[in-house]
Amino acid sequence: MQPQRRSYSKSFKAQVVQECAQPGASIASVAQHHSLNANLVHKWIRVQTNKAMALQPAFIPLSLQLAGRHSQAPSSSICVEIQHPRGTVKVNWPTESAAACATFLRDLLR
Repeated sequence: MQPQRRSYSKSFKAQVVQECAQPGASIASVAQHHSLNANLVHKWIRVQTNKAMALQPAFIPLSLQLAGRHSQAPSSSICVEIQHPRGTVKVNWPTESAAACATFLRDLLR
């Protein structure tokens, strides 16, 4: 017969993660204090971080760089360059499909 896995409440997990976030705190020492495996605490921190990232607002501030400020003709395409943790994303999209571009970028950056 295998021993049953222990389960922990959300409030307990949040408390342990909060203790790890304190200045000078070590994840290993916090885990040991609560008789937990440090890998489990690392997992709780990752899960909480991922949830926090998923709850961030969808608005992403962008800096605009206007090429050819003195040109008279309006641009016929949307050009966006986004720095992302997984790499730089460059998008060139026709201006007549601006709504589709917005949908694409929103889905890409989720």
